[in-house]
Amino acid sequence: MKEISKEIEKVRQKLKRGPADTLLLQKPFAKGMYYFMMFMIDYYSRVRTHLKIDYDSFMIIQTVTSHNLYNLNKKKKDSSYSELDTEWEKIINRIDNVTEMFENNSEIKNRNKLTISSICLVTNLPKETVRRKTGELIKKNLLRSSKKDGILIGHMYKEVFQKFVPQTTLEVSKLLKNWEQSGVLKSILSFKV
Repeated sequence: MKEISKEIEKVRQKLKRGPADTLLLQKPFAKGMYYFMMFMIDYYSRVRTHLKIDYDSFMIIQTVTSHNLYNLNKKKKDSSYSELDTEWEKIINRIDNVTEMFENNSEIKNRNKLTISSICLVTNLPKETVRRKTGELIKKNLLRSSKKDGILIGHMYKEVFQKFVPQTTLEVSKLLKNWEQSGVLKSILSFKV
């Protein structure tokens, strides 16, 4: 955590004193920041209105999802959207099929177990908050819990993936296009720390 703070402070100081190539001195910085803020507000709003959950709960789901993606990416080099959709289905079905879980015992041992404590470390949320919100997400079938495998995605995550991810992809595309048109993207890509 201290290393990250040091890196952020380096960037902050470089932006303040900055030579002509820093982001702060370039005119499209304010536009770029505006586009990013609008993206973040839309993202936050969609979590609340479309998924009908609070943002902390969403971040818990994102932590579980990123854990699954990390494990998938270790096995496969790269996956398309449709391949990832199929992988979610396999994960969800594997969780439900107890016989298959025991038959593939070596696979279970090789996977990292995601726990409440792990989620707390990643999200910086209090343990009781994570425990309570995870319980609520399990009741909604967005997450599942297994003694052997820890916290996993649930049946309803597939619906989140199918509805939320395409819209987010579209919004990221709009953000990047706005940054490109205003010159911010070029500035960000050329920024050196």
